[in-house]
Amino acid sequence: MKVLFLIPPSEWKNSWWERSESLSFVFKKPLEIAKNATEKDLKCQWRRYEEAIILNIDIWNNTCLEAIERYSGVMYNAIDYAGMNENWKIFFEESFCILSWMYGLLKPRDQIGNYKLPIETKGLYAFWWDQITEALSQTDVDIIVNLLPNAYLKMIQEKKLNKTLVNINFLTEKNGKRVKIAHGVKKVKWEWIKKICENTITDYNSFWWEVIKKDNTHIDINIFYSP
Repeated sequence: MKVLFLIPPSEWKNSWWERSESLSFVFKKPLEIAKNATEKDLKCQWRRYEEAIILNIDIWNNTCLEAIERYSGVMYNAIDYAGMNENWKIFFEESFCILSWMYGLLKPRDQIGNYKLPIETKGLYAFWWDQITEALSQTDVDIIVNLLPNAYLKMIQEKKLNKTLVNINFLTEKNGKRVKIAHGVKKVKWEWIKKICENTITDYNSFWWEVIKKDNTHIDINIFYSP
């Protein structure tokens, strides 16, 4: 049974570059949306906003970094891709895809330019709505494990997806009750990803989780972390 883990990009990005663009999936970029994004869309003002628009306009001319090197911040630091051994890296590269609002689906070693395009940018949902679901449906996997924030998950039309979609809740104990982790969930989620890679887990029954709902196309999972 083949599994694809779907993960978000990072708002934070490293700015250096090395190579030309090289992509595993070919999508038309939402360039008009990116060029005409407002300060509210890009969540920045004045000089930072102007710099962001220039990045988006010049993305065709930018030299690139591998996606796993481009994205930074808490989530990607917790994975520690650079610290993985070669077998773990191969598993990560083959089993994980990043959902980018500029590029669509990315494999970790795809070469991408620098850009700024948050999910909230007006017009992005309509642009990607059908493309992402269709592309995922055409992948040669049986199960897609959703590790996306809720806002990203809106881009997947589950009723049109011909794969089993696994949604994961990361829980902890608070006042004697199990509750979803809010603060710090990024670090917890990405440390779990690292554990999956280190054990090269491909059978969803071995993911150390509690199945709470299951049918032919949908599985809901709870993973518990002690405080």
